[in-house]
Amino acid sequence: MTPKTAHGSMDSFSLPFATWEAWAPGRNTRQEWTAPPPEALDTAGPSADISFVDPMLRRRLGPVARAALNVAQRCLGERTGVPMVFASRHGELARTLTMLNDLAAGEEVSPATFSLSVHNASAGVFSIARQDTAPATAIAAGDETLGMALIEAAARLSPEQPQILLVYADAPAPDLYAQDIASAETPHALALLLDLHGPCQLHVATQCTSTAPSTDMMGLSLLRLLAGHSPCETWTGERSTWQWTLADA
Repeated sequence: MTPKTAHGSMDSFSLPFATWEAWAPGRNTRQEWTAPPPEALDTAGPSADISFVDPMLRRRLGPVARAALNVAQRCLGERTGVPMVFASRHGELARTLTMLNDLAAGEEVSPATFSLSVHNASAGVFSIARQDTAPATAIAAGDETLGMALIEAAARLSPEQPQILLVYADAPAPDLYAQDIASAETPHALALLLDLHGPCQLHVATQCTSTAPSTDMMGLSLLRLLAGHSPCETWTGERSTWQWTLADA
């Protein structure tokens, strides 16, 4: 399942998967994602439901963690012991910015706030909430974070590890960083249960490019494919172009 060269300078690999789930403000089910097209996402609305998390911990979680845990729980269901890959470009960047402002003002930083600001916080909270000690990896790789998470999952999937839960979640960066973000950003989350015996195959192809980057987020491109709005999706980041297609296993 490791990436292989398809032809020329393009690399490709396929990921078998069993199911997927997604969340965005106003879209809480797969049925809501299949119609209308996901380009019409809201940018604000109720936070993701994570009622399975203890209330004392739940109230301290930020929007990215809530979205990640929502799709992870719905995608994994009652399964336990499934290794996980959590990915987010920004993570809880708004929380981190708050801590930096506190430090600049000479105030103390709360240890609890710091512990929930790091990129592996969502994986840790998910494990605690479910009492599941499956191994987890946290990925952050700029605008191509989701693609790198797919590569990580492909490298780990094997007969000895036949299932992997991949979770991607992001929210817009704080206004302070807006000038550094090329694409329009909307909060959303995606979970894929990869399974060597799954009924579907996600084919991923990527190559270096000098084409102008896409104006939307990588996750939304993949969601258009998964939701059935396009037979093939292409997305371009700062360094690479990615192409997604689906096929039966």
